[in-house]
Amino acid sequence: MTDQFLIALEATGSNPVNWTTVESLLTGTLAGNADITLRALEWSFEPYSRYDLLGNGQDKGRGFPVARWTFKGLRLEQRENLRDFCTGVSANVYIRTPTNETAAGVRIWDDFLGILHWAQRSELASDGLNMVDMVELTFTHLVAI
Repeated sequence: MTDQFLIALEATGSNPVNWTTVESLLTGTLAGNADITLRALEWSFEPYSRYDLLGNGQDKGRGFPVARWTFKGLRLEQRENLRDFCTGVSANVYIRTPTNETAAGVRIWDDFLGILHWAQRSELASDGLNMVDMVELTFTHLVAI
């Protein structure tokens, strides 16, 4: 398994060989201007969607994992490339994303089928720069494949 962000529509199928690298969606726009790359992508991963405090004082995780990809800045063409995977409010997608776990000091990545929720908060547009700041994609109901 390669350590790179991947995304695919559910109709593409569960074979990661057919998925698209997020990096390829961010580069090659504006006649090869690759000034915004994966360095501008922050991520988070939660193994459960909620936690309950039990009577004995311990916590119990409940629900499906949740992942978030936050792009600090996107050119309009880059946003459009990502938007192709979710033309509405949400869509079923496959993703490869890092998890919170490590093995021998190396971050563990995993493949999931889940629901992509497009930018549930307002996107900040930078007038005159043709950019959108702080685009957050949330993936819920993640099921490891």
